[in-house]
Amino acid sequence: MTLEVPSVQSKEAWNSFLQLFSLADGIVILRISDDAEHDQEGYVAKSPLLGEVYEIIQSRPMFVVCVCKGPVRASLMTFPAISQLVLATTGASFGLPKYRHDLHPITPIALKKRMMEKAVRRLQLVGDPIDANEAQRLGLVDFIGDEAEVENEICRLVYRNCSPSSQYFMYKSDLVKAMRAKEEA
Repeated sequence: MTLEVPSVQSKEAWNSFLQLFSLADGIVILRISDDAEHDQEGYVAKSPLLGEVYEIIQSRPMFVVCVCKGPVRASLMTFPAISQLVLATTGASFGLPKYRHDLHPITPIALKKRMMEKAVRRLQLVGDPIDANEAQRLGLVDFIGDEAEVENEICRLVYRNCSPSSQYFMYKSDLVKAMRAKEEA
């Protein structure tokens, strides 16, 4: 399943994302392209959403691949940190610019599981963004390439990790039916 991580910082967008994410299993591809300059409502930083995402990843049989394009900042840094594999385009950058203001408490904890504590502390205190190459050197990113190379790597991972008998495609009508059944239960 491929999910777009919302760059629109609204409760409705994140609740929709969380509903779809809770139905996923197997290989889940999260695509982050943060077009929003700033979390105007502070929704991500103040909500329990990222904690719920972390619980879903820990409780379900899934292999999470995070694809990062453009700037990934603040609380959205949680997604690459909790993913099993992180792919980034050459234009991706990462950072914690306003550490105390708009950061969810789970973000530094998740980052410390993926990166060395010294590197996480530097990101928090300095606040300067790092490019994809530096993120790879620090252990946050596993693969860097242009958009075509990243898409080819996704195809290779899906082909390698999914045997033909376990590939499952869910059509929109089936997804709506599954969501209604879950709501009624």
